[in-house]
Amino acid sequence: MGKRRKGREIVLQSMYASLINGAPLLEVLDDQILQRESAPETAAFARDLAGKVKAHSAEIDRWLRTLVTANWDPDRLGTLEIVILSMGLAELRYSPDVPHPVVINEALELTHRYCEDGAVGFVNGVLDKAAAEVAADHAGSGPENAGEAGGKDREAP
Repeated sequence: MGKRRKGREIVLQSMYASLINGAPLLEVLDDQILQRESAPETAAFARDLAGKVKAHSAEIDRWLRTLVTANWDPDRLGTLEIVILSMGLAELRYSPDVPHPVVINEALELTHRYCEDGAVGFVNGVLDKAAAEVAADHAGSGPENAGEAGGKDREAP
């Protein structure tokens, strides 16, 4: 298993444990990293991703609700699906160095491993739509568009 894939899995499990037992995410994450004796690169990636999810949780939650409301009742989403989607949205929006197809593929691998079969298509659809939005935002953020609705000055969802 690659270092980033393992890091994503650690973040998934840490976020889930944090939601279930109420412990702070970064404490749970550090405990998971220590227990697994993770490679430094894996630990750094996991901390970075968890930090992005935590720092932008309000925006990610709003964005997730917006993405799923058209076709689904957000309250019907399972905890694992929410965690996986939150991680994917955080990477799509706040990790421009990771190609969108990689983010989506990694989220689908986690979904396939941890969720029911039907969740894979749903997660794929939500993240594909989100990736298109991020790409459109980036396309409209050139210097000639700065300050316009799609430009750099626009807040993330």
